[in-house]
Amino acid sequence: MRVRVGLFAALLLLAACDRPADAPVEESSQASGDEASGDDLLMPEDEEGQGGFAFDEDLLLEGAESLSDQAPPAECVGATAEEASAESHPRILRGLVLAPQGKLAHRTDLLELLIPSAHAAPLEGELPVADARVALYEGDARGEPAGEPLIETISDRAGQWCVRLPDGVAFGPQLLLVASAGEHRLRRPVLHANDLDLYSQPEALLRLLIEEGLTLDALSTPTYLNLDVMAQSAVDLIEPVQVEGTSGLESLLARLHKTMAEDARLKEAIARLYAE
Repeated sequence: MRVRVGLFAALLLLAACDRPADAPVEESSQASGDEASGDDLLMPEDEEGQGGFAFDEDLLLEGAESLSDQAPPAECVGATAEEASAESHPRILRGLVLAPQGKLAHRTDLLELLIPSAHAAPLEGELPVADARVALYEGDARGEPAGEPLIETISDRAGQWCVRLPDGVAFGPQLLLVASAGEHRLRRPVLHANDLDLYSQPEALLRLLIEEGLTLDALSTPTYLNLDVMAQSAVDLIEPVQVEGTSGLESLLARLHKTMAEDARLKEAIARLYAE
């Protein structure tokens, strides 16, 4: 997993370290000595009646690194205790669900629990999503789940999930992970047991390839990996795509799609696939 520390969070942490020991501490609404609970990271409905919850940025970033470190590993569905505790196991699939502002659905009440994290996400502003359904499917040629899930779980408070790849199931472009909440979903092919986080870029690439007329049954694992590397560099290094304010998932996916579609290397690679 790539690790990136947000500049704003880093500056806050540095400022906290530089504060003199005798500096006054602001009084909180809680009784002295009480620690803030996870629910205190959320403010009640705003005065303008917008509905749902809004994140208090000061509380969201406060102590983020220590909270993240304390999050235990997610329960691994389908695995034995020995398999789940192994440092590396070829059939254990682990990852995070991440989305803009930590929200995968428009209905904010679905995703109230979030452990803040100073380690960042694939894009700045994509944060862990709690209580998302994560399911493993055999997919069809167009990247849609075929039949019932092979195994499924729910992401925990830190956005983590873990499942065991069932026996007899092979990695490849048509093995799909799907995270869903409300009307939204994030997909990615399971090409190997590493880098299985579910976030915007893999979903945007899958949409682009299907729109371009390519089918997953015609793509080998090395080919898809190559396309994915080009797509990641296009939106992260060459023409960086930013998560904009309170814009939702679909807005971000549309901007990622546009950037990928205009990337010269990716366009050339897709064109070569047509000729084969």
